[in-house]
Amino acid sequence: MRSAQLTSALILILLSSLCASADDNSPRTISDLPPAAQAAIRAAMARNVARSPASLRGRHVIPAPVDGPWAQLAQPVPAGNGYGYDYASSVAVSGNVVVVGQTAVYAGNGKYIGEAFVFVKPSAPDWNNLTQAAVLIASDELGTDLFATSVAISGNTIVVGSISGCTNCGPGRAYIYVKPAGGWSGQLTQTAELTASDGANAAAIGTSVSISGNTAVVGAPGETPGGAYVYVMPTNGWVNMTQTAKLTASDGIPSDQFGNSVSISGGTIVAGAPGANGANTQAGAAYVFTEPAGGWGNMTQTAKLTASDGASFDQLGMAAAVNGTTVMVGAVGAIGRIAHTGAAYVYSEPAGGWKNATENAKLIAPDGQGDDLFGSAIAISNNTAVVGAPQRSPGPLNSRGYPAWWLAGGTYVFAKSGSTWTQTSVQVLNGSDAHNDDLMGSSVSIDGNLVATGAPKSGKYSGAAFLFVKP
Repeated sequence: MRSAQLTSALILILLSSLCASADDNSPRTISDLPPAAQAAIRAAMARNVARSPASLRGRHVIPAPVDGPWAQLAQPVPAGNGYGYDYASSVAVSGNVVVVGQTAVYAGNGKYIGEAFVFVKPSAPDWNNLTQAAVLIASDELGTDLFATSVAISGNTIVVGSISGCTNCGPGRAYIYVKPAGGWSGQLTQTAELTASDGANAAAIGTSVSISGNTAVVGAPGETPGGAYVYVMPTNGWVNMTQTAKLTASDGIPSDQFGNSVSISGGTIVAGAPGANGANTQAGAAYVFTEPAGGWGNMTQTAKLTASDGASFDQLGMAAAVNGTTVMVGAVGAIGRIAHTGAAYVYSEPAGGWKNATENAKLIAPDGQGDDLFGSAIAISNNTAVVGAPQRSPGPLNSRGYPAWWLAGGTYVFAKSGSTWTQTSVQVLNGSDAHNDDLMGSSVSIDGNLVATGAPKSGKYSGAAFLFVKP
């Protein structure tokens, strides 16, 4: 039976930043949002409504694997941050720098804008002394832009996605920020703005972003039929520009949401299409693109990745990451420990190069429950993978029939053993002050021995970022 309480709570969780971050033309209803956002929200609502207290009472609670080498550090908190929502809706880590996005910061006069906060580890080897160094803004930002929907960093360059969060507000775009000569400091506007030459309203360009060296990739799942735009830095540095290349799926259709997730590592790009049908409705897929010898140009995929056990509404491709010769793709509706828990599929590049393939390994949450959305966010660094499960509800059931920490979320860390990804080396990371509705694991990032993860609804929906380190 549909629960009015569940429905109201979910709408608040998913749309608070959109409906509250209000210029006069800001999105007011789900139908005002880009098609990809509409589909994702409606799918999440359908899954969550099914999680009624009655259906949860019979569940078998599995102890979470919380013990392990990863330990929580102090939380990075922006300096002077005022009233707002969805802090840590996006996170990125590279070396000694952590970037945290917030899509709704109160800017006065009833308006909200997005900002990205840059934290730099001090010279002393102590991440607990992390303080804000800079805040990134867009010089032409509107309250409807949802700036910082996505963030990514590579070396001295940060890219921030801004999807334009209503149907008639534009196609979206991304912004490049290059570290100033004096270091990250103060309030900074963009070095360059990345746009699409063929961008149309509601393309949702900037839903996902990734960068590797001098090449950035930006997802546009609202495009018809979806796309990923590649930008290569010009010889003299980043400037305002349209795409160097556009990547598409040879079998793409408008409902595929191709570009909902993107990731780049060297000359390899992966783009997720969680709405792709294949043999089953919305089973999802991921597409791999390998840079040609002559450089990036408009092209269709080198290979298409699917799940050997793919089923309808698995939504493979909701999240994706590539690191070297390894690709990992999230399927939030896939069978894990039980049905609809979610899974992460691992693909290894064959000796002869990428080709159409099913997974080499499948990772699941050992304590997973239905509709945890395990696989919503994914990151890889060498032999370590991080997977978010933002709707994880740990703990025993309380007197009302709900888990003790309803939708607190969680972030799982998996370690590769030899040449094999296994379930035996896994640890779930929980914030020290976890509460109901935190949605921890909505965003994840890893670089070496540092993991960042976001809980954008923590603290009465204001949000929080958590850092974990492996000594």
